[in-house]
Amino acid sequence: MAVRNLVFIDANIWLDFYRARNDTALRLLHRTEAIGNQLIVTYQLESEFKRNRQAAIYEGMQELKAPQQVAHPGILSDATATKIVSKNLRDAEKRVAKLRERMLKALTDPAMYDPVYQVCQRLFHKGDDLTLDRENPLKRVIRRRAFRRFLHGCPPRKRNDTSIGDAFNWEWMVHCATQKTAGLVIVSRDADYGITIGKSSYINDDLRQEFSDRVSQKRALLLYSRLSDALKLFDIKVTQQEEASESELVSVGPGSGRTDLLFLQRLGRFMADSPLNLTLLSRDPTVDEVLESLPKAEPAKDT
Repeated sequence: MAVRNLVFIDANIWLDFYRARNDTALRLLHRTEAIGNQLIVTYQLESEFKRNRQAAIYEGMQELKAPQQVAHPGILSDATATKIVSKNLRDAEKRVAKLRERMLKALTDPAMYDPVYQVCQRLFHKGDDLTLDRENPLKRVIRRRAFRRFLHGCPPRKRNDTSIGDAFNWEWMVHCATQKTAGLVIVSRDADYGITIGKSSYINDDLRQEFSDRVSQKRALLLYSRLSDALKLFDIKVTQQEEASESELVSVGPGSGRTDLLFLQRLGRFMADSPLNLTLLSRDPTVDEVLESLPKAEPAKDT
């Protein structure tokens, strides 16, 4: 019997579903439930998702805009076509207003109105031996290991990072792979785990060596930046439309309103600690303009 792989999906991938332009990406989310029995999750992952979820929805609301009024010469103001265009624009404004109301409901009661949140809740609380919740006594062992690797500067770790969250997730991944004698697939676009060039991702060399030493030299350790590619490895059928929808999300660069954890974390601090910049928000800024206005992260101080 072939050794199966386990999979860990990073928080940035879950948050991407709030940036989807259509329901195609949401179908990809539901396909993920098919591999729930092979999915590694931690309460740290759940916490990171929920800390940044509201900011991701906020960005989606900023991009949800009604079409602009079409200028027309005064002599055509009585034309039938002009009246139809104006009526359609008013209808579009009403529909956008209703969509914004739905997004506000998703903020107020996510368990009822947020389909992304609903799927994540089911997966984050599936209660099997691949799920590390706060009641599991193993969390203390995993936390000690994570803290030790953090002090040594071992990956996965961001530059100037002051949190052991990535190290905590990694230690639980290694534990699960060891217990299940399985390979490991990581889905993430964070540079903590490796680099992505084109459509191919390459796991960090240090992590590969550690996995080989601690788990097995015969087990695979793979990194994917696209969930659709990872799902294929588990024999989950993915349509071309779903692949194209995810490719659109991945291809959006920093200059065109990309949602990443840096933006979400800084926006979260901004909304929690600072009064809203009403002048900025009143002119419907881009994500990059908001990002530029947010307070920069303070470097960690030696104690």
